[in-house]
Amino acid sequence: MKLKTVERPAQTAIGLQIRTKAMSPEIPALWPKFVARVEEIPNPAEARVSYGVMRLDGGGLEYTAAVSVKSSDRIPAGMVAVALPAGTYACFSYPLSGLAKGFCEINDELLPASNYQPVQAPFFERYNEAFDPRNPQSAVEIYIPVRPKA
Repeated sequence: MKLKTVERPAQTAIGLQIRTKAMSPEIPALWPKFVARVEEIPNPAEARVSYGVMRLDGGGLEYTAAVSVKSSDRIPAGMVAVALPAGTYACFSYPLSGLAKGFCEINDELLPASNYQPVQAPFFERYNEAFDPRNPQSAVEIYIPVRPKA
């Protein structure tokens, strides 16, 4: 797979957040809880698009099932707002059933072999309007914030 970079604008996303470990069964278990409450989120910016926002946190992982919003003025009870900074992102696509393998390939092979290095910022999965959670081959976009290697 070839490394592709894109410039993304700053975004804010609102959703349900957990502290867990990478590839934990808690992550897929969070999604039905989020989907049941998604209509509570005001001002969605993208119809039928959701995000799995991740941030490494002292050996653990902060994972937020979210949607991007036009404004974060009103955050529903029990939810959080997360900022996705503007910048350069390495962009990848993997089938839902291959996400774990995809993250390993990105971190162990693709990024080290590229001219880019990861930046300490949230990274995310983007589930676009064509995504079907019932189809294990449905594509998931992965965005990793990067900068050129020195």
